Amino acid sequence: FKVCVCGGAGGIGQPLSLLMASNPHVSELCVYDLTVAMVPAAGVATDLSHLEKKSKLKGFALELQDLPRDKLQECLTGCHLVLVPAGMPRKPGMTRADLLGVNAGIAKNIVEACAKYCPEAILGLIVNPVNSVVPAMCELYKKKGLDPRKICGVTSLDIVRANKFVHEITGAPIDSIDVPVVGGHAGASILPLFSQVPAMKGVPADKIPALDKHVQDAGTDVVNAKGGKGSATLSMAYAGHKFANAVLSGLAGTDTTECAYVAVDADAKSEVPYFASKVTFGTSGVKTVHPVGPINEYEQGRMKEAIAQLKDEIDAGLLYAKTQELAEGPKPGLPPLEKRISPAPVVAPLSKVGNFKVCVCGGAGGIGQPLSMLMAMNPLVGELCVYDLNIAMVPAEGVAADIGHLERKCKVSAYTLDKDDKPIDKLKECLTGCDLVLVPAGLPRKPGMTRSDLLGINAGIAKNIVEACATYCPNAVLGLIVNPVNSVVPAMCELYKKKGLDPRKICGVTSLDIVRANKFVHEISGVPIEEIDVPVIGGHAGTTILPLFSQVPAASGIPASKIPALDKHVQDAGTDVVNAKGGKGSATLSMAYAGAKFGNAVLQGLAGNDTTECAYVAMGADEKCELPYFATRVTFGRSGVKKVHDIGKLSDYEQGRLQEAMKQLKEEIDAGLAYASTTSLA
Repeated sequence: FKVCVCGGAGGIGQPLSLLMASNPHVSELCVYDLTVAMVPAAGVATDLSHLEKKSKLKGFALELQDLPRDKLQECLTGCHLVLVPAGMPRKPGMTRADLLGVNAGIAKNIVEACAKYCPEAILGLIVNPVNSVVPAMCELYKKKGLDPRKICGVTSLDIVRANKFVHEITGAPIDSIDVPVVGGHAGASILPLFSQVPAMKGVPADKIPALDKHVQDAGTDVVNAKGGKGSATLSMAYAGHKFANAVLSGLAGTDTTECAYVAVDADAKSEVPYFASKVTFGTSGVKTVHPVGPINEYEQGRMKEAIAQLKDEIDAGLLYAKTQELAEGPKPGLPPLEKRISPAPVVAPLSKVGNFKVCVCGGAGGIGQPLSMLMAMNPLVGELCVYDLNIAMVPAEGVAADIGHLERKCKVSAYTLDKDDKPIDKLKECLTGCDLVLVPAGLPRKPGMTRSDLLGINAGIAKNIVEACATYCPNAVLGLIVNPVNSVVPAMCELYKKKGLDPRKICGVTSLDIVRANKFVHEISGVPIEEIDVPVIGGHAGTTILPLFSQVPAASGIPASKIPALDKHVQDAGTDVVNAKGGKGSATLSMAYAGAKFGNAVLQGLAGNDTTECAYVAMGADEKCELPYFATRVTFGRSGVKKVHDIGKLSDYEQGRLQEAMKQLKEEIDAGLAYASTTSLA
């Protein structure tokens, strides 16, 4: 399916686009935003285009004064689903009425363009205040003779939170809980129907009002935990993707039910014309809007309160719609939207289950936030610690509060240090019992910065974390995503050796090189992406990155003359993203995806399911390698690194490149060893 995320370069839009690009139903993803966004939309698209998924990505950016209806023909034509996490976020002390004035106008511009170019698409609006914006947009659709049920308010986050809170109170398995949440998507209009949830049978009635309030106030809790530096961006991205997946599953022919805020049928005997309840999505979008069902006495009282608030907020939306009109209806000559029926994607059953403790150090940064979200979603993770400095983009407590609402079994906690604090003095609780520590820390590479400039700063940052791990979780696997990896990993391994610890507990995460090589081979060969696995050996920078295309059946049809350019494309892909982001960031989203891929390989191994993934590790005497550190295929088992594989047979071109890679890698390893010779772990 073709999907567009409008507002795709914002705080919700980026992680939502990451999840959509990873969704097996999505073959084409458009990322649209304004040129004033946090990072350019083209940069987000370039970053996500490197994921080893089938989706093709494209970015579209408009100036503030541009009208989407004039500029988004290519972006929106043929879209099956348009997600709109756009508009101003709610800031502490801001009322929903303040918001409506600004955000209804933003939504209208996008909805107008959808009416023109993709009138059959489902629109999922994540624009506050949803209770007013959705009715306003539906009424404008009606005026143009379009189906108002194509527009849905995304309320999934209320359900996600209700499910998680019930799990926390009852201990019932999270996947057995599905709380219907009806009404609207703000304050008292949010009404979770706990009486309809079997898991809630044993919870005393007097506990229900507090739980109900907890669901209503959860968004405010996150805003407060982030200290005004953001709202529930990561959990909203998760919920937006959950809604989207329900819509796309329905469009593909598997009817799927998810709560959403939609126009109510005239014959539904509803007191309000818009209402959130369970909705079944089918091949044309909304197929059935389900009745609320039986509710208990407490819920009946709450329903009256919800309806009263909802009525006011709907009226505000209807009032807005009265004074407005969409400029155009559907563009003449639009081809009918193609139906794409496909079987439900196969979800591989987990052969082993785990409840591992994972820490993300640098978890509130550009890579750390989406990486923490993905790790919290991993079924092998039972406990997640998010650690960062108090100078991070948002407080670690805020990130933990945000992803703590995901409907996963994982418990999330946060740890914050001052930049002068030493992790070894403060992170005992955080690191004790950790099985895996992921470290997307250090300064990012900026345009024009050399890797040696970086080493001075980042080796010190890595050392402080590694020192704390050596003390509190010496058996944990450490995945370092600290540039320059080629120097930092050898430096940290040597420091581990000096302490009598196993240097193989420390791995450089090179998975992004493999992810990119897989995607680029898929783009050239057309072979299904899941059949491609390119080993990438050497190191994790420039010419040390050596993809072994000769070992990949899918690449056998690529002419030898094309290989050097493909090789260079993998090496330079990080720089391509930095350039596409105009210096406003690096490959944060694809690195988060790759870090989660590495993390999953380690956890699968720890759970007893041996898993092979390329990584940059210390070489033993058995490996007959000229260099003491090298990236190659590594099998992870119950204790971490179980087997380091040899590089196999190389083509003549690859043998020449190996010499070049070794030369650069040797210099970078030596820089790391020189650093380690001057310092020790406390």
